[in-house]
Amino acid sequence: GVSVFAMIFELLRRYEEQRKQLLSLSEDLNFAANHDPLTRLYNRRYLVNQVNEWICKPEKSFWIVLMDVDDFKAVNDTYGHDAGDEVLKAVAELFMDKMKTYGRVCRWGGEEFLFVFYGRNGDAAYDVLQEIYDEIHRLTVSYENEEIRITMTFGLEEYDKNDGMEMAIRRADEKLYQGKETGRDKIVY
Repeated sequence: GVSVFAMIFELLRRYEEQRKQLLSLSEDLNFAANHDPLTRLYNRRYLVNQVNEWICKPEKSFWIVLMDVDDFKAVNDTYGHDAGDEVLKAVAELFMDKMKTYGRVCRWGGEEFLFVFYGRNGDAAYDVLQEIYDEIHRLTVSYENEEIRITMTFGLEEYDKNDGMEMAIRRADEKLYQGKETGRDKIVY
């Protein structure tokens, strides 16, 4: 028959296989809990939790940027919602690439995104935003033989620990709205 050692070895092999499967499933669930499924950017909940950790480090300042795609409804109406999704994915990829050394970016909702520049002053954050703004102007999204070009509007605001995160986001949103009301396609600082 089968030796005791062979049985133990087989049990250990199965245990290790199941352990690896559980670990992989846990990583998948963690990714799903913290990321937007379309763009693969962090989601709103993750970024708010991240900022709450940073708030505990008073020596570091950070800046909040709220932005969105100008006339996104027109993209969806003209090219379809799948094309709109492709635009959001292309923008997200650009954001991930540009922001990896400066802070975090998340999909805030719909065509709206939030950046958090950690440990940077406003001028440094603005300079990075200007680079992103320029990249957006060069961005062309190809979809079913169509070339889609977009613009974005940005509202940049400093986080003030006395006012809190909600107020910083509200002020960034006011700047974004101001940019939309005065012609779009700009950074309001």
